[in-house]
Amino acid sequence: MQNRYFEFGQDTIVRADQYIRLTSDRPSQEGWLFSRLPLTATNWMIEVTFQIHGAGNLHGDGMAIWITKERATPGPVFGSTDRFEGLGIFIDTYKNNRPGVVFPYVMAMLGNSSTTYDKGHDGKANELSGCSARGLRLASIPTKMRLTYFQEQSLNVELQYQVADEWTDCFETAPLKLPSLAYLGFSAETGELHDNHDILAVETWNMHVRDNTEGSKTDSTGRGRNKAKAAKFDAGQESRGWGWFFLKIVLFFVVIVGGYVGFTMYRSSKRSSRF
Repeated sequence: MQNRYFEFGQDTIVRADQYIRLTSDRPSQEGWLFSRLPLTATNWMIEVTFQIHGAGNLHGDGMAIWITKERATPGPVFGSTDRFEGLGIFIDTYKNNRPGVVFPYVMAMLGNSSTTYDKGHDGKANELSGCSARGLRLASIPTKMRLTYFQEQSLNVELQYQVADEWTDCFETAPLKLPSLAYLGFSAETGELHDNHDILAVETWNMHVRDNTEGSKTDSTGRGRNKAKAAKFDAGQESRGWGWFFLKIVLFFVVIVGGYVGFTMYRSSKRSSRF
């Protein structure tokens, strides 16, 4: 089963009315889901709803979200290829060797097509930025991740796994550049330890930002969020402007038609009064 926009492979299972399961709760599985067409937006927001769950107390290994030049290539990095070019966001649920770090751990890596993922140390040598997300696995609500990217400026990552409709900041990166031709993808893998890794929904937006940034914060933490808010506000303003324009046109024609009907009735009554 494939469709026009996405394809999947390896151990991925599709239940179209429920989920896309990248791996089942079984050992030695890997699966992927990738877009057939590249991202065309330069500034974008992606929101992914997913679940990581399983029956055992010991679990692994995790899943990844990809914005990369490569697509649909199985490999050792959470079910996808190593030495990739672009961005990988890793949701690592099993600690190999990172003392002092609470897992699950969410981190970003910017690949240059030659760097190898430091799997033995859970990506410590490759980490662009990251955060701990205790409770993300087996969360009581469908977990969500929101990525907001502004070209060559910043990437902001937020999580929702504790309370519905309540977002938690994970990290924001320094300015980074992604490949001009990049595909959106998801992958997961299990080893001796295992979990279900499910994709429930994916939503994307093309972001537009005005130059006027009066009143916005200048610190790196607030910059991406303020731009996202500005983009949403601009979209709302644009929608309201077009709606008001069409409303005025409708009212104009109502007045014209009403005037014509009134004039016709008046003329008919004058004719009747002559007899």
